[in-house]
Order: sequence, then C-alpha cells, then structure tokens
Amino acid sequence: MSLDAFDRDVLIATAGSLLMAAGVAMLRQRWLLRGQGGVAFLIAGWLVVLAAFVAEGRIWGAELGTAYALGALSLAAYGVIAATFERREAKERSPREVALDPEERPTNWKRGTGKALLAIVLAGVAAIGVGVAFAVQAPLPPQDRAVLGGLLVPILWGGGMAWTLCDPRLVRATIILVTVSALGYGIAFLPKVLS
Repeated sequence: MSLDAFDRDVLIATAGSLLMAAGVAMLRQRWLLRGQGGVAFLIAGWLVVLAAFVAEGRIWGAELGTAYALGALSLAAYGVIAATFERREAKERSPREVALDPEERPTNWKRGTGKALLAIVLAGVAAIGVGVAFAVQAPLPPQDRAVLGGLLVPILWGGGMAWTLCDPRLVRATIILVTVSALGYGIAFLPKVLS
C-alpha cells in the first residue's frame, strides 16, 4: 500500500469517526428539543450516522467496518453524554405526577388477552419477517445471512414483546407490528414473486 493510499484511508476513517460524533450530537440535540420539534436534527443525525457507517465500511470492509462503526457509535455516545452531563437536584413530585406501575393500571381479561396475543403471536410474526428479510436480502454471503437472520429473530421478538406489553395503546401496537410484518415478508419474498 502506498503512502498516499494509507493517508487517504486514515483520512476517511477519521472522517467516519467525526461524522459519527456529529451524528450523535445531532441526535442529542433532538432529545433536548423533544417538546419543540427538532425533526430536522433527528433525520440529519441518523443520516450522518449512516454516512459514518458507510465511510468505515469503505475503509475496513463490510464486516470489520460495521464492528468498528458500532464501536465508534458507542464511544461517540459516551463522549456526548459525558460532555453534556449535568447533576440536578431531584424535584418532589406530587402523587398525581407519578406514573402508575403496569400492574396498577385498570385492565380486563379481553385487553389482557389482546395484549398477550399481540406480544406473543404478532411480535413473533414481525420478528420472523424481519429475520427472513435479512436472511434473504442482506448483501452478505449466504451462510452469514442465515446466521445473522436467525440471531435477529429472538432479539427482535423479545424487544417486540416488551414494547407491546408496555404500550398502553393496543391499536398503535397492532398497526406497527402488522406494518413491520408486511414490510419484512414483502422485502423477503416480493422480488422473487415479481421476477
């Protein structure tokens, strides 16, 4: 490798790390503005983080670049949190301001059955759809796609179950899980059906 190519690679890797830090800082700014909009910070932050992943992947390759980019994302997040850390005194809350624990919320057996079906069945269907879509369409060797797609399913299923059980709105959870399921299976099987 010539010195020029080495210098270019170091420059791109450094730019990727700086992009990652800038993206995390934009996402942090969005968090600070959460009541006043800030959607531009949200979109720009994730686009800059994606650009950093692309830059790291270009230098290190897909496998190492993804790992290095995830490490850089973690370090950038810790850095932004450490830079903006402030210690505040806890304010006293009246009993009305404290959120109810999930077991204290009023419910009935129909709502409980619906939540259980959403959490177990529909979250599972959505997780399997995303895993299959990844296993079929990811730009990796077939063995890697199959393993990573299979590993994604239990992680996404657990996350979907936890989210569904915590979300008080059953309609929103149903719409999102059905949409994720349709997108997952559509990405996985629609190109083969249309060709």
